[in-house]
Amino acid sequence: MLKQKILTVSDKPILRFKQSYLEISKENLLKHRELVPVFDNLLLDFLILTKTPIDVLPSNIKGKFVIIEDYSTNFIISPLLTEKYAKNYIKSRLRNSPICNYLRLLEKDSIIVSNSSFNILEPKLNAILLEALKDINNQVKVINVSGQTELFTVNLKNDHTLRSHRIDLINRDANFNQDGGSRSYEPQETIDKIIPFINRCNGIINHLSQLKTNSTSIKVFQTSFFKSPYKRLKNITIEDFNQICLGKGVSEEQSMASALCEAIERKNAQYEDDPICITSTANDLKARFLLFDQLTPYSQSQYTLFADKRHTESNRKQAVLNYDHTMIHWQTCWSITNNEPVYVPTVLCFANTPFEDDKFGKWQSNGCAAGNNLEEAILQALFELIERDATAIWWYNKLERPSFDLTRLDPNYLSPLHQTLNQDHDYWVLDLTVDTGVPVMAAIGRHKQNKGLIFGFGCHLKPEMAAQRALTELCQLIPIRNQNGAPFDFDAIEPESYLFANDQAPRGNYALTETLDIKDDILAVVEQLKCLNLETLALDYTRPPIPINTAKVFVPGLCHIWPQLGNKRLYDTPVKLGWLDKPLNEQTINQQGLYI
Repeated sequence: MLKQKILTVSDKPILRFKQSYLEISKENLLKHRELVPVFDNLLLDFLILTKTPIDVLPSNIKGKFVIIEDYSTNFIISPLLTEKYAKNYIKSRLRNSPICNYLRLLEKDSIIVSNSSFNILEPKLNAILLEALKDINNQVKVINVSGQTELFTVNLKNDHTLRSHRIDLINRDANFNQDGGSRSYEPQETIDKIIPFINRCNGIINHLSQLKTNSTSIKVFQTSFFKSPYKRLKNITIEDFNQICLGKGVSEEQSMASALCEAIERKNAQYEDDPICITSTANDLKARFLLFDQLTPYSQSQYTLFADKRHTESNRKQAVLNYDHTMIHWQTCWSITNNEPVYVPTVLCFANTPFEDDKFGKWQSNGCAAGNNLEEAILQALFELIERDATAIWWYNKLERPSFDLTRLDPNYLSPLHQTLNQDHDYWVLDLTVDTGVPVMAAIGRHKQNKGLIFGFGCHLKPEMAAQRALTELCQLIPIRNQNGAPFDFDAIEPESYLFANDQAPRGNYALTETLDIKDDILAVVEQLKCLNLETLALDYTRPPIPINTAKVFVPGLCHIWPQLGNKRLYDTPVKLGWLDKPLNEQTINQQGLYI
């Protein structure tokens, strides 16, 4: 992987090296002909100038060549390529040219119009490029800011295939347990690993910036990545090609690391034609399997509304049909509980698949997480599932819950949170912990002027960290509360008693404590869930060479914050815990779906 470096002339940055390509300003290129050569011994047959990589057909090109994409002010210059390596390079570029890729996938029904063609550059520009470009054996010499020469390997063969489905957990020290909690590395170390993968043209992440807010204490960062729809979309928008992610944290570093990891978590989840998935009916599978109604337990009345084109529920992105046991695609996940493989429908494991199977169920980010190692990702994914479960039980049953004492938080972290929230909001934290034994908190904010409500949630083995995470999520959501097109209407919330603290209400039991070893924490949570007859499965969807691990965890039977009204746990848990005398039903629960 080509590290990001800057070549300077007279202390002015001239060239910034990116992942496996070089971006050069036309102005700088023409102005600084005396640039010290960056590569050695360039031997190529010709240069290809194009407006878009979709025009380049490597099978028609013989010999060594460099692809130069001509943008309005910049050139994007590939490493030295041959037909063998060019296909991988162009595929990588198309992945971050999502509109071109979308047209390519639909080329049978589309006409791709392009004004560009293969051209040999004019001699003057050709000579300048030859002076700046050199390559030998897929290695490059880079002059860094100190004037020293460093040698790096250019990775043209990024392996985006998935690893084996088997998961063997490794003991990992939780060295950082402050902001964010239960991490193997401090946030800045995580940032440093991801930074080389950020660039607008060929990066895994194409954007990183700080969200503009009124807060001077808590910073919220946003990232984005390109994605290409595999299917023709009815009402296609720019959001179908570029996905925005947000980060949260008390410190600036944690918020940035969180935003970067969320982008990788969602980017890696995009379907990549992974060869591991198989096609079969459920009954013909050679191992145990889970069906859609076990993983997304909608009620029969929900299925009826989803199928009724006259009803608004049919327009939701969550709308699906009852599975009819036809042949579908399956992915092998690993049961951490039972130490065995289990088949799960592929469309529940990956986003944006080309399969028609998604009419029965759709991918969702619930249970997806990124981490510095697989164990870290799995633990964070478990926290998310447990958080959503407790939140759903509280929200749909309108359960009054006790407050959490904020004086238990570290003042160094509570102070900036208070400074940010107290500007415009009164706020408090409710303890939502249920029978999973892992602390879950809800931070509720109420605007001092218009009385509008908003909330954030957090989960962690330490109740203080769960509360802190809920407060940071509250800070994250306040700036985007009133975005147009948001699926959840905060203004529709009625200020009922369950949104306020009732310290007479019984508290959930904190059954587990943090061990400072991430593997041991995972196994403790898995064992606690097993006591509730809940199985834990995981899919490692890490994609090299990205130095961050990603995992999707399934715990069939836990509740989702989205209304999945066929889940008995949603109704039975409050009665089991003695918080309600009798269970509610679909007609008597909170009718506002928590589509956050």
